[in-house]
Amino acid sequence: MVLAKLRPRSSRYQGVDPTPTDPRRQAPAALPGARTSCALLTVFTVLLAWPWGNVAWAVIVRPCYFALLFWFFWRTGRAHRQLDGQAMRLVRTGFLVLWLSFTAVAVVHFADLEPAHAAFAYLRQACESGAMFLLGTTLISYGLMLWIPQVLHSHQVLGSDYERQRGELQLAATERSQLEQRLVDADRRGILGELAASIAHDLRNPLTIVKGTAESLCRKQRTQADIAEHTAVIRRNIDKADRTIASLIDLGRPRANEPQRFAVGELLRELHGLVHVEARRRRVHVDVLPSRGNDTVVVDRVLLAQALLNLVLNACQASAPQHRVKLRAVRVRNRDGDAIACVVEDRGCGLPADWRARLFTPFFTTKPEGTGLGLSSCRRIAGEIGARLRVYPRHRGGARAVLLLPTADRASGAPNQEEPAWASPTC
Repeated sequence: MVLAKLRPRSSRYQGVDPTPTDPRRQAPAALPGARTSCALLTVFTVLLAWPWGNVAWAVIVRPCYFALLFWFFWRTGRAHRQLDGQAMRLVRTGFLVLWLSFTAVAVVHFADLEPAHAAFAYLRQACESGAMFLLGTTLISYGLMLWIPQVLHSHQVLGSDYERQRGELQLAATERSQLEQRLVDADRRGILGELAASIAHDLRNPLTIVKGTAESLCRKQRTQADIAEHTAVIRRNIDKADRTIASLIDLGRPRANEPQRFAVGELLRELHGLVHVEARRRRVHVDVLPSRGNDTVVVDRVLLAQALLNLVLNACQASAPQHRVKLRAVRVRNRDGDAIACVVEDRGCGLPADWRARLFTPFFTTKPEGTGLGLSSCRRIAGEIGARLRVYPRHRGGARAVLLLPTADRASGAPNQEEPAWASPTC
């Protein structure tokens, strides 16, 4: 689990493609009226190429053909001022000359002016294939010739800008990757700091018990039995501290969850033996209430003892002198079947409303010398062993911590989310 915590949580950086988008792959925006103009030009071309055998159709369609081209280039120049240069004006003027020429041809044809005077026949010939027609096509050719260098220059500018922006994007992607790595390193250092503080908190509990036991042992003359009892308590807590230090050193192979079958009542009595000296030093009474049956569970005994020890010591620290801390194991039933509830109750300062939302937040504490990691560590352990931890305020003051465990016959399942009826704050 320690290695899982230390593994960089890079999922928050996923979904971002560091490769910049190639602008050459993007489709160019269509010019205004381009599709309509193409469709109309296709119709006019078909009409001009169709073998009608009727000259009137060609006379009508040709002015419309060049009028459409003039309108398209005029509108494009108005819509895109960067295109409205000398080249565009020459192309537009060429199509205007052709439009006017073939319009004049249509007027001469439908007004039947050619028999009236020879000048009208010359005018028609000049507009259809003579000087006016050549003038229009020449102007269009001039415009296209001037446009080619501009297009080449624009491509060169775009190419240089693209390479420059591509380099900037690659540099930004590199900087972003470095920033992400720094964030991952900072996140890892934060996890290491939290882990170190949590282990320091777990070391403080057995050392506090050892200190209290040693002080009680030296306070007055003790019998051989008292000395043996106090020495056993000290030895057990030193062993616990040694196991915690060993797990810190052995980060490469953190302690695995090792479920085993045992009776919960036996574990509660063992915890009473561990904490009764510290409770006596604080003048707090710790009572283990008898269970109705020999309820057994299949969980990691060491992890469960660590979580319950934190809860009991928290209850003792929150209790005033002469108050009682009660431990009990109760079999409860919910829709998933039976469960074992390990309950730690006290009549201390209770849980004000502004504390409840932050109760399991790491480093949140109300004790002057507390670390704020006890309850968060207990909840983490509960998740590892398949249990569920809740803390309730009691009606007449104090708090009730409930650790709900699956029974031995349903150890593979998770405890139900339904609250047992006896866990009401009014109890």
